[in-house]
Amino acid sequence: MGHRLSLALLLPLAALLGCGGATSSSAPSNTPTQQPAYDFNGSWTAVSAVYPAEFPFSSLHANLQAVNGSVTGTITPSTPYGAFDPDPCPANNASVAVTGSLDADNDLTLSFPVAGGTGTLFAVLAENPQTYGSGTWQIAGGPCAMSATQMAIVGAPTTQYTPASPAPITANLSGTWVIGADYTLPNGTFQYTYPPVNGFGGVLQFANGAVSGTLAPFAIYGCTISSYTPITGTIDASNNLTLTLPVGGGTATITATLGSNLQAATDGSFKVVGGYCATPATPMTIAQFTPVTGTYTGTFSASNSYGAPVSGTIITLTTVLSQSSTPNASGVYPVTGTYTVTGGCTDSGSFAGLTASPGAIINQVSPNLFGSVSPSGDEIYDASFTSTKCTADYQGSLTRQ
Repeated sequence: MGHRLSLALLLPLAALLGCGGATSSSAPSNTPTQQPAYDFNGSWTAVSAVYPAEFPFSSLHANLQAVNGSVTGTITPSTPYGAFDPDPCPANNASVAVTGSLDADNDLTLSFPVAGGTGTLFAVLAENPQTYGSGTWQIAGGPCAMSATQMAIVGAPTTQYTPASPAPITANLSGTWVIGADYTLPNGTFQYTYPPVNGFGGVLQFANGAVSGTLAPFAIYGCTISSYTPITGTIDASNNLTLTLPVGGGTATITATLGSNLQAATDGSFKVVGGYCATPATPMTIAQFTPVTGTYTGTFSASNSYGAPVSGTIITLTTVLSQSSTPNASGVYPVTGTYTVTGGCTDSGSFAGLTASPGAIINQVSPNLFGSVSPSGDEIYDASFTSTKCTADYQGSLTRQ
């Protein structure tokens, strides 16, 4: 039986841009806060979402513990390519100490030594640790250096996960939501199988148990519908959410039981009955995304064809962003912002045409900024930046200060 892989937090950017997300060169960090409600302690496995033979590692295996948001434990990088590589990374299969943080929004950051360099990992964990979350990892310095690449992470906690009993949600439910399909990973590979519709994103409003708003399906393989469509729905006293909308001549139905933390990806299911986008019942995760507003900073660099950072290209990017409280006619949120770059190149200015769509920030005119956004809005990761003075494809991550 294959494993389930939730890429809910990576889907929106790839779907709306029509391509895969960029790789990044650093992982953000968080201030330790309280742990999620589930038992985090136990074994965790992260696997690369792309699989080039040049990467020094394709998976990480860890035993982790968290106390008051501070994470400790051990981590072991590994790769199946050692048998074919005459000079594999010397850290392959070597267990090392790891430290990091885990916040109440399930944002995990880890740091660990790798053969004279430093490995970092950022991930947005699902509310159920046995559902794959998503993020990036990277290695700075040493013979195993690599720019961050997309990865998925899943846990096997020492205590079996049981969902918390539903309680009335006091947070504001209205806002931007992202729904992403879980995928099947056949044994022995990291290739994904995709349904015709692989998720939805958009704006929902909640009032007295009724739900309204618009969602756009993330559709592929002959199902090219991508416009925002009005939905109808309900949510009951036990937080059971049901949404329906027309998709490609058929009807999509989305169901989930929301948890108290709306920014933690929660399990559910969707299907499309009829039409040319018909999709069988598909496991999914759903999360609310908060606005991208505040001061963000992070380290970026260009990378070579092997995914390693190019010497002399390290830059520090600082940007001040403000997201509109209402979407425009296209269903995306305008974002104003300024940026300052220091290091390998220097530049400053303002963004034009910057928008925030479900789970992503996008700008297709220079200066360019693309990235996946964590549900809490604290991290812009798997990101890229270019400008007229910084012309390389700089890749990195930004943390809200």
